[in-house]
Amino acid sequence: MVSVELQHHVEQFLYREVRLLSELRLKEWLDLFTEDARYWMPARETVEGKPDAVAADGAMAFFDDDKEFLAARVERLQSSLAHAETPPSRMRYFISNVEIEVRDDDELGVRCNLLAYQSRLERTEVTYVGRREDRLRQDGESFRIALRKVILDQTLVPRTMSTFF
Repeated sequence: MVSVELQHHVEQFLYREVRLLSELRLKEWLDLFTEDARYWMPARETVEGKPDAVAADGAMAFFDDDKEFLAARVERLQSSLAHAETPPSRMRYFISNVEIEVRDDDELGVRCNLLAYQSRLERTEVTYVGRREDRLRQDGESFRIALRKVILDQTLVPRTMSTFF
């Protein structure tokens, strides 16, 4: 169990983080990551008896980025080169069921459920459902994201996925 204050502090950090994503304030969102961050979204696998199976570390992934690559993706999305996002999608993120684990390495393990809604040009709507598994590091009065693992429930995703989670 963690203290009510820590639970509240982590939840407020996560709520601010998804607000930055929803408002497409991607450079501010990127600043929430540590310099050695990993942003990983493994592909789902359908394995009998294992409904929650994902590809092994280092195997197939939709994203497996370090902070430098994340920064390049943010820069591209905010340029005129991202045709799939011109004009930008409307995004809305919802997180719930925030669970915190204090780890031995002075980081917090944080899991939450995720719902992300994307609307493009009044023609396309996509809803993503899944969970996030984060490792947060204390940074002064706040936190930074050292690891983000995104596990979507769906196995079929749009070909031009330009969404952050």
